[in-house]
Amino acid sequence: MFVFRSKAKNTRARRRVYGVGFVSVCMVACLASGMGLAVGLEHAATPPSLASASDAGSLALGSEEFDDARSLNVDVTASPASGVAFPVSGRVTFMSCPADGMVRSGSHEYDVDGTPLVSLHTATPLYRDLAYGDKGDDVAALQDELADLGYGGSRSGVFDWATWDAWRRLYSANAGTVAAAARIQQGVFSRALAVWLPAGAMTVSCAAALGSTVTQDSSDSPAFRSLAGVASVKAASLPDGRIQGERVVEIDGKDYPIGDDGVISDATALRAMAGWATYTGARKDGEDVTNVTVTYKLKTPIGVYSVPASALTGLKGSDGCVVSTDGTSVKAHVAGSSLGRTLVTIDGKAPSHIKADPGQAACDAR
Repeated sequence: MFVFRSKAKNTRARRRVYGVGFVSVCMVACLASGMGLAVGLEHAATPPSLASASDAGSLALGSEEFDDARSLNVDVTASPASGVAFPVSGRVTFMSCPADGMVRSGSHEYDVDGTPLVSLHTATPLYRDLAYGDKGDDVAALQDELADLGYGGSRSGVFDWATWDAWRRLYSANAGTVAAAARIQQGVFSRALAVWLPAGAMTVSCAAALGSTVTQDSSDSPAFRSLAGVASVKAASLPDGRIQGERVVEIDGKDYPIGDDGVISDATALRAMAGWATYTGARKDGEDVTNVTVTYKLKTPIGVYSVPASALTGLKGSDGCVVSTDGTSVKAHVAGSSLGRTLVTIDGKAPSHIKADPGQAACDAR
């Protein structure tokens, strides 16, 4: 019995030793594994702020588009409704009103007593018949319009054969038949064959119905009634410091050209302004001029670089330098700002990286 008890005790002792040993081995293994995991995590998740400082102070340059958009105040001058008279009296035997409501110089909308009439704009109103040798502002205006419509002719200021031939070809193109074209007399421009338009393109309603009787130069029976619209749009002043280049304005969500003098003369732009809720809502009854705000921007955006203000050195006005990471100064021009950053253009090829804060580096740009 003594021997038996001794073996049992030894067995239990060995089990305790083995158990303690196993736990110790596991703890060592786990610690080692944990240290390895910790090392791995340290290498995989080191935050950028704790990374090597080899690139500290370096800034990568990336180009973006910039249209230099500004708010622009413009004065919009309204045009009242008016009538366009017939040049002859008689009965309307043909009428074709433009589907888009736009009558254009050089077109054909009416016949009166079977004679086709050409709708024609000239800078000086057509007030008389013309024959060879006639001179005057009306002659020069007729010659300019015939040339602008693609019929060539003379710009001599004297009604000559070339001017008559250009008018003959325009009328024949609208007359429809040889018999109608034959109404052109040799060497003569007849005012009775042209409905004078005060503009090259006009938004109108056709006022004379087929079969109606009309009276020459009468406002009671006009050929067209122009709608109240916009006569002109002009900026009171253009913003200082703007980037030079072809500009557009945004009216009712679309872009239209504006001149360097701040004048918007495009006919489509004037029609868009006339129907724009921003303008019509601001205009007061009886008011001829209304001030509205439009977006004024470059037609074609330019490429700029976004940098912190600290990256610029030697700044004089809008011109200064950025400094590449190899210490080379590069000319830069401040174009604007966005979200606290400075937008610059760079002369020549831009470096891939610049110093974020070059300090007082000399602006001896190449």
